[in-house]
Amino acid sequence: MLGFIAQNIFELELGVLQSDTSKNIIDNSSTISVYTWMDYLDPEIVSDFEKEFHVKVHVDYYDDEDIMFSLVQSRPERYDVVFPTDYMVDLMMRSNLLSKLDMRHIPNQKNIKAKFRTLINKKWKGYCATIDWGGVGIAYNTKYVKCNVDSWGIFWDTKYKGRMAMVSNGYEVMSAGQKLLGCPLNPKNPKDMDDALLLLKNLKPLLQDEGFMSYDKIRNRLLSEELWLAQCYNADAAFVNQKNNAVKFAIPKEGTGYWVETIAVPVGARKKRLAEEFINFMLRPENSARHTNYSNYANCNKKAWPFVNKELLRNPYVYINRKTMDKFEVFEILNPDVQKKYNECWASLLSN
Repeated sequence: MLGFIAQNIFELELGVLQSDTSKNIIDNSSTISVYTWMDYLDPEIVSDFEKEFHVKVHVDYYDDEDIMFSLVQSRPERYDVVFPTDYMVDLMMRSNLLSKLDMRHIPNQKNIKAKFRTLINKKWKGYCATIDWGGVGIAYNTKYVKCNVDSWGIFWDTKYKGRMAMVSNGYEVMSAGQKLLGCPLNPKNPKDMDDALLLLKNLKPLLQDEGFMSYDKIRNRLLSEELWLAQCYNADAAFVNQKNNAVKFAIPKEGTGYWVETIAVPVGARKKRLAEEFINFMLRPENSARHTNYSNYANCNKKAWPFVNKELLRNPYVYINRKTMDKFEVFEILNPDVQKKYNECWASLLSN
């Protein structure tokens, strides 16, 4: 059950035994604190971890990753486990907010597909484990949107004014403007950001309400048909499509961002050893599959696929085909001058 971790070490972690070599002894009253996305983590997986390890798991939720970053930055000891996406891992590593994982405590990381292990080992130096992946595209309701949807340019069509939304994520929003202009996802020239900003400022008055919405609000408003068009994560589009077949999903021909969700441990975590056990637990094939079945996000765990619901494996909105994935680019760490310009542009877009 615990791989190569000896039973006596496990007992040390639970506070049953005591040793001078144990740095983080946990007793039966211990609580591990997890900070994760809204409607993302299966409560039954959390409950099973509590039962097996005889600890409590306190879970808080966010719907905006910048909020998570700010809280971990101000109180790095508050949480033991967080779920940053790829670009946020870059930012948190650069800000020294993540603790390097001891992969000896996470033997199930061997189940992760090779291309994702490469990201962990080469790009992120073992500071996280990948859990799932996907992309952002366009969700649209065919009852109201009759034209072919294959381009970011549809958001500038005035006949859908007040029925559209973009996700409240600066990288995703800016990337839509960048790709429509033919600019790279990870530009070298700060001017690319200025050009995208002008384009997006013209778009903002056409968007519904606040314009930039949390992913869960977009999902709910697509379900209620308050929204007809939305920048949307593929798993949320898959969820809505299961409830309302009129809602479809498209990856724009200009290209889009390809994201990877990870599990990481903040640098101030008080229960790092138990946090690593939690990560290892999430990477068990059966648990990884349960996570996919709950969240609709394609997992990175090659051993999990036999346990994933077959309809999800066949769903092109969840497991996106290789040809479509050619339109994806991975977010990279931006040059400092470009990052500064991005921060300025996103702040300007939010304020005006």
